Amino acid sequence: MGWAAYWGGTRVGSTQAGVFTSERTLARDRAPKRYQPQFDGLRALAVLTVMVDHFSADVPNFPLPDWIRLGATGVRLFLVLSGYFITASLRRARDRMDVGELSAGRTMAAFYWRRLLRIGPAYFMFAAIALLLNLGAIRYYWPWVFTGTVDWLIAWNNEWPLAISHLWSISVQEQFYFLWPLLILLSPRRWVLSAIIAVAFAGIAFRIGCVVFSVPIIARWVLPFGSLDSLAAGAALGWCGGRLSASRGGWLLALLCLSMLTVAAVLRNSDPTKLKSVLVEPLEACAFVILVARTAAGFDGNIARFLSNAGLVFAGRISYGLYICRILVAMVFNRWLPSQMRFLITIPSLRLVVFGIATLFTAALSWRLLEQPINRLRGEKTRRALGPIPHGNWEREAATRSQPPPRLIFSADSSG
Repeated sequence: MGWAAYWGGTRVGSTQAGVFTSERTLARDRAPKRYQPQFDGLRALAVLTVMVDHFSADVPNFPLPDWIRLGATGVRLFLVLSGYFITASLRRARDRMDVGELSAGRTMAAFYWRRLLRIGPAYFMFAAIALLLNLGAIRYYWPWVFTGTVDWLIAWNNEWPLAISHLWSISVQEQFYFLWPLLILLSPRRWVLSAIIAVAFAGIAFRIGCVVFSVPIIARWVLPFGSLDSLAAGAALGWCGGRLSASRGGWLLALLCLSMLTVAAVLRNSDPTKLKSVLVEPLEACAFVILVARTAAGFDGNIARFLSNAGLVFAGRISYGLYICRILVAMVFNRWLPSQMRFLITIPSLRLVVFGIATLFTAALSWRLLEQPINRLRGEKTRRALGPIPHGNWEREAATRSQPPPRLIFSADSSG
């Protein structure tokens, strides 16, 4: 079976209702038929790499050689997943708009409402606790935190502010969520894929410009333009509904992904002022697009069992809380742990375990008491506003062990 047979296409260029109906059927056929727990496994791997990288940042070559920067790679996977899920969700909304079931205004209002209720609770809970405890620089930079512009603050100051620096990637995604529906829902359908590809190349062009004009490395990393190619790579996959099924050549794809990630890791440790350094993010994004497409179809065997492991799936489900809370946990331990117990955070291996368990507990508590109830509320609000989505689409965020995922217009995203 050829490469083209793996990837779904999107018919474009007609305004006839019959064409839209067949496009809608095609989109339904391309959509996952049920909740795919392996995606939660991917989320868990992404956030765990970030946590390990942060909790061991001051220890040389621990737990892996320093040239393997887990945190940066994990963030890249998050961005690709975010672009994929949000765009696939918006594509299904666009299908309903094109057959006259929904208006653009109602669809966009529901989208922004859901993004606010998904990102806001844990984000503002973290900000409130950090303000109350006077952690890091949050009392000085709180306006940037509450306006979701920490990425611009970091780029402006060319430094990482204590307690809030990790919010840069959430700020990038918030800004992406604000503008992306305009492209997907309001652009002529035949132009959407071309526009997504143009956005990807704009991200690469931005980094080339940063190298040519000697823009500080931090700004190149945190500004939203530097993440456009990763977000757009996932978005292109989400718009086309691409999935990679199992085949005899699967090991070749695995080797290709591993090779791209290895080359990206080597280039990341090279001179960042050289033009070849701009290839790091596209290489990682391409590798993760293949991984996401394969996960959409579902792995088999040992990989499926690993990604669907209950513990890993739960960590993926609370991955947003894990990402938000890890800094809070680390700073609270560093400030208030009694001197007799300081060995728990000075011995690297113990610190990984202690910080990891404490972060997991905090994120689970946030999920159970704050995020999950609000997820149910926003799901119900969307159902009332837009009605049920046609059979074949799925919604992970409100799913529980005892309740199948409701079929809503907007589906899961990488923010958890």
